[in-house]
Amino acid sequence: MQFLVNFTDRIAQVLMAIAIALAAVMMLHVTLDVILSQFIAEPMPMTVDLVSFYYMVGLVFLPLAFVETKNEHIDVDLIHAVLPKGGKLSLDLVSLLLSTVYFGLLTIQSGIDAMEKYEMGEYTMGLVNVTIWPGRFFLPIGCGTLTVVLLLKLLRRPFTDEHMKSDPHHVPTEEGI
Repeated sequence: MQFLVNFTDRIAQVLMAIAIALAAVMMLHVTLDVILSQFIAEPMPMTVDLVSFYYMVGLVFLPLAFVETKNEHIDVDLIHAVLPKGGKLSLDLVSLLLSTVYFGLLTIQSGIDAMEKYEMGEYTMGLVNVTIWPGRFFLPIGCGTLTVVLLLKLLRRPFTDEHMKSDPHHVPTEEGI
């Protein structure tokens, strides 16, 4: 079990690194587009398409598993905090089960959609045709990895709640934001 946890943690780290790289490339691309628009009145072609179909989709979906491994998703624990140990366990199990099923179904459907777009060779029609089907795979990759992380948490939760807690020493600072 620990091997699977370590393996999925490593995959989540790699996907997060890809998302960070996408953010950097997007910032450079958009900055260059603005500079060209302002100084030579000629924006870069494909900027809107690449931002919409690649950069933003990757930024949203690829880091999902990493954020979950760090227990940094938004949560509201007003009820959870006052429940007895058995109530917390039950609530955690239901939450993890529903989340696993939801993201598993989202992975399957988005994977089917991505394959359909791949088979048809989806692209946008504009000044420059941009092939956009590869960006469709960010969603099933990100959600699929999140599903595995959630499933592993679900299997471990009856025995320990250690993997359910975020780092209590992590306090966001202006440098860390």
